[in-house]
Amino acid sequence: MVKGRAYNPGVEVKRLDLGVVLSVHAESFGEPGQRTFRVLADAGKGRVSLWLEKQQIVALLAACNELLERVPEEDGREPVDVQPQAFMGDLEVRVGSLSVGYDGQKGGFAIEASDFESDLDLTHIAFMADRDGFAAMRDELDDIVGRSRPRCPLCGTPLSGEPHFCPPSNGHAHLTVES
Repeated sequence: MVKGRAYNPGVEVKRLDLGVVLSVHAESFGEPGQRTFRVLADAGKGRVSLWLEKQQIVALLAACNELLERVPEEDGREPVDVQPQAFMGDLEVRVGSLSVGYDGQKGGFAIEASDFESDLDLTHIAFMADRDGFAAMRDELDDIVGRSRPRCPLCGTPLSGEPHFCPPSNGHAHLTVES
């Protein structure tokens, strides 16, 4: 398992840059409480699946909302694709770190994954999306997060309908889940 990789000037960074992707989607599989999550980037001849944890999905949604609010609506419509690497096939990775931003020079929304939990011969996977694709992914993320199990208002633990022991209430609160 590769985690918390520190920057070392003597180590070569092996980066896969997909350039501007045709589409980017957020997906979840399974029932609430047992779901898996991914961001799927379609680069034309290849696709990359970035498998994420629930907390990463929630943080990604917050970052997308903030970026789309801060970047003027006319920006990010047609990003410049600067020599992306030729990539063919399907690649699936479990991501430790994910960063999101807006690249003003290239005019697109950038997503970069790193700290992979596998023996992948890459340290980073990066791609860009136009504003419409980025906003569509944000809407999918919003739908995924909205279908989550409700949380206890006192401790934040997901509620599943079973009796809930809540440490902040000394275990004496009886909470019910409304559907």
